[in-house]
Amino acid sequence: HFVKAGMIMNLNYLEETIRTSKYLVCLAGMEFMREQNVAYHRDSDESYRIEEKYGYSPEELFSARMFNTHAELFYEYYRNEILSKHLEAGKGNEALARLEEAGYLIITKGIYNMPQKAGCKNVINMYGNIYENNACPRCGKIFPIEYIKNSDKVPLCDVCKSTVIHPGVYLHGEMLSNTVISHAVEEVAKADTILVLGMNLNSSLCKDMLPHFTGKDLIVIHKEPHYLDE
Repeated sequence: HFVKAGMIMNLNYLEETIRTSKYLVCLAGMEFMREQNVAYHRDSDESYRIEEKYGYSPEELFSARMFNTHAELFYEYYRNEILSKHLEAGKGNEALARLEEAGYLIITKGIYNMPQKAGCKNVINMYGNIYENNACPRCGKIFPIEYIKNSDKVPLCDVCKSTVIHPGVYLHGEMLSNTVISHAVEEVAKADTILVLGMNLNSSLCKDMLPHFTGKDLIVIHKEPHYLDE
């Protein structure tokens, strides 16, 4: 409860817990995106704006079904709303980068590589990221993000000609990589301290990862109180 009375004592305890941790893993949530003033697609105002503009909800647009059946509309949304953002790392990610020398790892569902932009190296992107692994599903050729940005309507593989390139992120309705999930679970299982930053314990990332945590300290820091905090 770092916003209540006794803040200095609690912050000192937090600092000592992090300092003495032997293996710390951070679960980073959506508030790290909001720190860059990026609206989350599930926010009511953002969801309404998207649906007014494209005729579908953000979840429908950013889905495997839309990619497979309406690739042109999918990529119109993807270019305009995802690839067009020019983001710099916020203070939260910069603080994590300063701590990284102490030895820890970040697990995040963010797709914009914000921790990496701040200088973090030990990062697991559960949903991939927009900059890497834009690949042809047929031949596997990898394309840079500029190829997708500069393509006309639907980016096609220049080898297979008619195959639509899949972005380097997982879409709603797609199975995450077992390799990535296993790696994240292994790291959480090894940790003696977990930092949950920018989300509550009811978030999907926490519900997926925390059952594997058997360590000593769980630290939760987020903006709004939640019934699971206690």
